[in-house]
Amino acid sequence: MACPVPAAAQSIHGERRLGPETVENRVRPGQEGTGITTGSLRFLPSVAFGTIATDDLYARRSPRVADIGGSLAPALAVEQRGQSHLLALRLDALFERYASHPREGTDRYGATLQTAADLSAHLRVSLDAGIARRIETRGTTGDTLFGVAPIAYRQITLAAHAEADHGPTRLAFDLDFDRYDYADRHDGQTVIPLRQRAYATARAGVRVTQALSPAVGTFVALQVNTSRYPHENSGTPARASHGFVALAGLAFGHERLVEGTISAGYLRQVFASPRYPVIAGFAYSANLRWHVTPLTSLGFDAGKTIQRSPIIDVAGVEQQRFTMGAAHELLRTLILRPAVSYAIDTYRGGNRVDRFASGELTATWQAAPHVTLDATLRHALARTNAAAAKPREFDQNRATLTLKYVF
Repeated sequence: MACPVPAAAQSIHGERRLGPETVENRVRPGQEGTGITTGSLRFLPSVAFGTIATDDLYARRSPRVADIGGSLAPALAVEQRGQSHLLALRLDALFERYASHPREGTDRYGATLQTAADLSAHLRVSLDAGIARRIETRGTTGDTLFGVAPIAYRQITLAAHAEADHGPTRLAFDLDFDRYDYADRHDGQTVIPLRQRAYATARAGVRVTQALSPAVGTFVALQVNTSRYPHENSGTPARASHGFVALAGLAFGHERLVEGTISAGYLRQVFASPRYPVIAGFAYSANLRWHVTPLTSLGFDAGKTIQRSPIIDVAGVEQQRFTMGAAHELLRTLILRPAVSYAIDTYRGGNRVDRFASGELTATWQAAPHVTLDATLRHALARTNAAAAKPREFDQNRATLTLKYVF
């Protein structure tokens, strides 16, 4: 439900954004890869090999088990760029395996097709479509089963975006659709029904931004949504819903040292069954980047959204998330990225409140042309006020070391 941040990365022509050079947008020959060009097509393959160590594999207070594992992450992007258009296909996968607990191994993969075009000097459009197999990560709200393999689901995404400039005024329109499908899980001869968790949602939004100066603008945004559970059991209260979020705030120009948006407003979500209370109240969103020096950038993200619920008798989850991070170029070939986060998940239709916090440090070293090495140390914890969910509390330490080669 958060407003999209003004584009600050690359144009259709593939050029770096104008404005100050930062640690995140600096061109690093060899690290980003050159790819393979055939005619008008550019192929950008990459592959990453990783090692994993954790002291709490299941992200639970009990049983608490440690394990080590490995990962493989191949990816391929195919691009066709013109003077005013882009057509791109991306394929990616992540395979993880563990030494002592093979059932915890997971397979993730997906494909995304993107097309974008400048229809005129003042009008840009883009279309995206994707399909992927994803996993409910251990310790998250959607991880509701223990004793069987992690829950997998299929996600289908369709999105359209249009943006038009009229002098100092910018109009943006968004349409998107997401569907999540779950297959029943088997534990020996026992069937664990998950099909009823299937979820579909559609959203439409509009945003009007008025520039006050080259660096700052004001905006108002409205997004409406509708959602349903296609395979919900007929004997349970319907969790289908519709709602909206309205925000107003400031947008900071992407050619300045500070970029992003900050906004506040009102949200309301109404459910089909009168058993579930209406979710309404204050809404907010922030996505800010401060480029302190060419070597250091700071970031802050926050937002309040309504998320789908994995539990049948819960209408939705009111989620508040806060993240602070930094990127610092310690050496030309070494970047440090510390980050901390905090989240509050309030189950609407019940009295449960979950709290999550994490802190991590990632170091990225360009070991050689086309070769990078990422090392990450992360500590995460979860707490809840629900007695039945107390076993879901955890304190987890996780370390990863990933070697990546980009062609």
